[in-house]
This record gives sequence, C-alpha cells and structure tokens, in this order.
Amino acid sequence: MQFQRSVLSLLGASLIGTTLGALPAQANHVATYNFDPVLNQFKFTTDTDVLPTAQLLANPTRMVIDLPGLRVKNPRKEAQRNKGQLREIRLGQFEPGTARIVLEFAPTYQPDVNDLNLRGLTYKAWQLEMPGLGR
Repeated sequence: MQFQRSVLSLLGASLIGTTLGALPAQANHVATYNFDPVLNQFKFTTDTDVLPTAQLLANPTRMVIDLPGLRVKNPRKEAQRNKGQLREIRLGQFEPGTARIVLEFAPTYQPDVNDLNLRGLTYKAWQLEMPGLGR
C-alpha cells in the first residue's frame, strides 16, 4: 500500500507544476520495448510513470502486462522468429486508459508464475525476467 501511495504522490507532484500547454502531444504511451533472447528478458519503457499489473494466463500460455493510464496509438503484433519459446509480442489498447502488452509463449513453455519476475528499474522502465525460456 505504501508503494502505491508513493507513486501517486510522485504523479501528483509532477502534475502540479505542469500546464496543459507544456504537455507533449504523444504523452502517456509505451516508448520502447525489446526482448533479449540471450538474457531471457523483456524490457519496456514509458514516457510517464506507471505501475503495471501482470498475470500469467493459459491456452495459449501468455504473460499479460496491463499499463493503467497509458494509451497505444499504433497497436502492434510481432512474431518472434528464432527467439526460443517466445512466439509473439502484442501491444494494444485493452480498454480506454489501459494499454496492454502480451507475450505469448510456445506450448512447450509452461512457466510457474513464481518464475516470472516483473520489476521496476524506475517508474518508467520495467523488466520481465523469464528464466528457462531458452530451454
């Protein structure tokens, strides 16, 4: 709970000194994302602070990362050829005000939810570690 309050304080503090005229036209979106097959890491950055939620779903096995307060201007779907057990990365708008990243795995990759570690490097830079993905 303390973690969420501190993020809200950060967001509130950053909005106090900002006027609408100073906001960039493409605010609140996913800035970059990348999968490193050697390290089995998926990294993404946003242009504003975010607290993502993640869940592991089945049939097909996939990791879903929701990004509240963000929007996707150009949804994308990228097949991951020769990337081991990661089959596809999708970026889209789940609902108004929530962007979604989906990492779909091969049927042979059945991770335990405790093996997948989504951690914040900052409130704008996140990393998902996926041990055993290369097996």
